[in-house]
Amino acid sequence: MNPAVLPWALSGAAAVSVGFARFAYALILPAMQSDLALNYAQAGWLNTANALGYLLGALATIGLVERLGNRPLFNAGIVLTTVALILTGLTHDLTLLAIYRFLAGLGAAGAFICGGVLAGVLGTRAIVVFFSGSGIGMLTTGAALPWLFELYGNLAWPWAWLAIGAVCVPLSVFSIMAGRHVAEPGAPGMHTAWRWQPCLPEFIGYFMFGLGYIAYITFIIAWLKQNPAPGLPPAAVTSIMWSALGIMTLLAPILWRRVFNGRADGFPMFASMSVLSAGAALPLFVPTITGVWLSGILVGASVFMVPAAATSFVKANLPRAAWGSGLAVVTSLFAIGQTIGPVGAGWISDRWGSLSAGLGVSAAVLLSGALIALLQRPRPQGSAAK
Repeated sequence: MNPAVLPWALSGAAAVSVGFARFAYALILPAMQSDLALNYAQAGWLNTANALGYLLGALATIGLVERLGNRPLFNAGIVLTTVALILTGLTHDLTLLAIYRFLAGLGAAGAFICGGVLAGVLGTRAIVVFFSGSGIGMLTTGAALPWLFELYGNLAWPWAWLAIGAVCVPLSVFSIMAGRHVAEPGAPGMHTAWRWQPCLPEFIGYFMFGLGYIAYITFIIAWLKQNPAPGLPPAAVTSIMWSALGIMTLLAPILWRRVFNGRADGFPMFASMSVLSAGAALPLFVPTITGVWLSGILVGASVFMVPAAATSFVKANLPRAAWGSGLAVVTSLFAIGQTIGPVGAGWISDRWGSLSAGLGVSAAVLLSGALIALLQRPRPQGSAAK
């Protein structure tokens, strides 16, 4: 495989594990709510089940990556995620839906964490490209799913999951093929000790990213339905916004290139989370179609740069053999926040009778996390990876 193609081929795993498995839920959620008569807390629970699977997968990766290596966990994770997405379209049972969402999250953790480590072997630019690959899923679903529901109604949501699963199959194959051409950063069975205390601001910032961003992604489409744009079909509003998210995600490596180059501190996370916070809050202050679309542009340009910032920080500050375990630890903290976020935002929205309340809290959490990450300095032993 051409070395120039490797980062983009690997990024298919990010598209599957996040762009499709996690973010497509927001587009399908309103139809599922209508057909299955779900309240906001139940809708949030399905995403929390996904987040719980992601958390368990991240915790398992901490113990397994040093024994098995990154590539086996990467391969197993992407296959499990793809199978779970297909199964989601084959049932209307809420319990089974929660199980399949859980399994999709469990597999996504291995694919996302270990894929980021493998991309790190190829360099900082490859890290940014890998995470921006999630935009493939967002662009595809944004361009197609709103019109599917416009034409066939809310009963079409199982077909949406089946179509997503079908697209994920070739992406998974290409990602696994690319992973075969990337060397492991450390030999399986090798244990490398590292201290987490000097990384605390970055880790807390990433936890708050997981807590805050997921509320926006989970409920922004439902918010659009509550606040329709006059004179435009709802499908057009949703499709343009989600497509803008995907396009800006794919452009993010170019936009953030100078911010990431040579940085071993918390500034990349601060910068990307600040832009993300502004994007999440924008529809509340500019509740017009222009505000919504600008929100999509800002969120798309920044949301996947936060995990790219965390991965770059781990690569720059930890020994090479500790990249897998280090990234698994920071991702576990993120996953805890991501688990709390949907139910918390759903509860706040149910209590206040408006999705705007949950979105406002999520924007405030993101800004707070950005300010904490700004306190991060390079680890004392030096910023160069060993």
